[in-house]
Amino acid sequence: MYESHFGLSGPPFSLNPDPTFYFQSKGHGNALSYLRFGVHQSEGFVVVTGDIGAGKTTLVRALLAELDDRSIVAAQIVSTQLEAGDLLRSVAIAFGLAPKTLSKAELIASIEAFLTLLVTQNKRALLIVDEAQNLNLQAIEELRMLSNFQLGKHALLQSFLVGQPELRELLTSKPMEQFRQRVIASCHLGPMDQPETRAYVEHRLRKVGWSDRPEISAEAYARIHFHSSGIPRRVNLLCNRLLLSAYLGTQDRIDAGTVDTVAGEADAEVGRIARPFGSEPRVAPAQVELVPVAARARVAQDTGSDGPMLCVAASRGDDVRMAMLLRALQQRQAAPPVILVRIGATAEFELNDALFRQAGLDVPTIELAVNERTAPARMAEVMREFEALVDLHRPTAVLVTGHEDATLACSLVADKMGRPIVHVDAGSDGDTVNRALISRLSRLHCVAEQPAHAALLAAGQRADDVLLAGDMLADAARFAADAAVTPAEALAPLDDAKRGQLERHGYCMVVVGSPSGAVEKRYLSELLAVVRKVSAEIPVVWSPHAALAARLDALGLRKMLRSERIALLPPRSYPESIALLGGASCVLTDSHDVRIEAQALDVPSLTLAIDGDGDAADRGVQRLKDMRVGTAPAPGRLEMTTVRDRAGSDRDGAAERIADHLIRWVGSERVVAVPRVVS
Repeated sequence: MYESHFGLSGPPFSLNPDPTFYFQSKGHGNALSYLRFGVHQSEGFVVVTGDIGAGKTTLVRALLAELDDRSIVAAQIVSTQLEAGDLLRSVAIAFGLAPKTLSKAELIASIEAFLTLLVTQNKRALLIVDEAQNLNLQAIEELRMLSNFQLGKHALLQSFLVGQPELRELLTSKPMEQFRQRVIASCHLGPMDQPETRAYVEHRLRKVGWSDRPEISAEAYARIHFHSSGIPRRVNLLCNRLLLSAYLGTQDRIDAGTVDTVAGEADAEVGRIARPFGSEPRVAPAQVELVPVAARARVAQDTGSDGPMLCVAASRGDDVRMAMLLRALQQRQAAPPVILVRIGATAEFELNDALFRQAGLDVPTIELAVNERTAPARMAEVMREFEALVDLHRPTAVLVTGHEDATLACSLVADKMGRPIVHVDAGSDGDTVNRALISRLSRLHCVAEQPAHAALLAAGQRADDVLLAGDMLADAARFAADAAVTPAEALAPLDDAKRGQLERHGYCMVVVGSPSGAVEKRYLSELLAVVRKVSAEIPVVWSPHAALAARLDALGLRKMLRSERIALLPPRSYPESIALLGGASCVLTDSHDVRIEAQALDVPSLTLAIDGDGDAADRGVQRLKDMRVGTAPAPGRLEMTTVRDRAGSDRDGAAERIADHLIRWVGSERVVAVPRVVS
């Protein structure tokens, strides 16, 4: 009714789950990311729970929309108090079979034959059971029995169970012990917080062409979150009524009073008791957890594994850290043999080769160039390639650093194949699902900061298996700074006049990553506004990485950087980047790694966090002025940053500490390969 009035192409707040409206909140994004990994494990059960209206079905449909139906045959059933026999018939019908009056034995044989046929066609089956909290114990046991079907080493069926929180209670009951051993992943969707609720509303509106009519005030968004508790379906119900109310009242603006009035009317209609004004709803964070397969008991068993250690680098920063560790190991006679595994674009790692030469490294290196475009396909490719490497080399251990998707993929493979995992984690750049999962899979933890060290010990990790080491990136920055490269040499691509200007006035170095998603252009526009305003205070040196430079060109934003006070450079090698950083008056960055490097070189750091409100540029200039006159920065999201609670002295030697501990740990009787057991 109101769509044409406000110029919308369709209803933005339909209650039907629609993957085209999928919104990547923190909780949903984390859950979807891990569900992808679950799919590419290609076996076992994945459990998704959440309150009514939390977006479980939309999440699953978003996952299904990106799967390749040429290799995965997915079927979905809705459980409404299905008995065991009814469940088997529903599974058969969902996969297109005709069970008719078949007996239970004939049903099972038909399903197994169908699943086996899929394998011969290079396909596999995925079953999704919605409203799974309604299943009884016998029906769940039938699902477990179906998961026993195998052809050689390949499981024939993987299942997702999607349901309300009661499903978690059901699966944790004692009779479900055998079933729990087949669950490879479990995630729970909680409500959205207030900023996410606003972003969710705007996301759905812009999907149908909203151009700020009707206008929604900031206070109105806060009240929408208050009345909906951040539950997506409740948000949809309330916002649908708000738009209808605005249309009927010929209003072009929705304010907090309107939201309270409409929400009160809706509550009165259904007999809901309104909350006292100002009592914010309790928001439980989304949880994603790894559930052990067959308990993954750490049974000491000598498998004769004496191969090299595989050291995985899935980003340029990880590769830099690994260079320092490999250098420290190379200087120790008792160190185990190592192979460096680089995962990613060759051009990205080539910028680090000068650092490897400076360190005198002579290490066998394997490069895995990932060619697939979609994230699930990339993950699958990494897992296939790395599994072949582990099978070939039978490593003593797999060492990973960071928490990239590819890092998690390698960790999952190592765990599946019973190889001990060593996690070198810099920490402090946000709690991520990847980090949590890698930590759960790892046997030895080398952390950079005291809080992470304390948390692991509190979680029951052995003291010998947790090392507070410091960050090897600080080692790398100081090591590279000792190279013969000077700031003037790193600035060589610039003309003499611009180099002279930078030497006279100093400069701010800009190091930022690439945004993703629908906000990319707006983010980049605001980023460039920050850079231009900062350049009015101090000259700027910026060497955008290749991917970011390509996006600037593709969006036609490069012209915004035309200024005599902004110096654009092509990508620099790591020693050159460190030379530029060491010669800078300050650095403007959104990267935790760069802040570590800046701190190691005693360069002041301005942390950039653009949130789309358009004020980041003004805040950035004010912080810069405060910094230059030595005053404390005012509150804001772009501010002076220090990294606290890091291990060791100013020159901490993290790589040496990790190398020494690693040699002792590898030589201990605890480091044994543990085969993955599935009952």
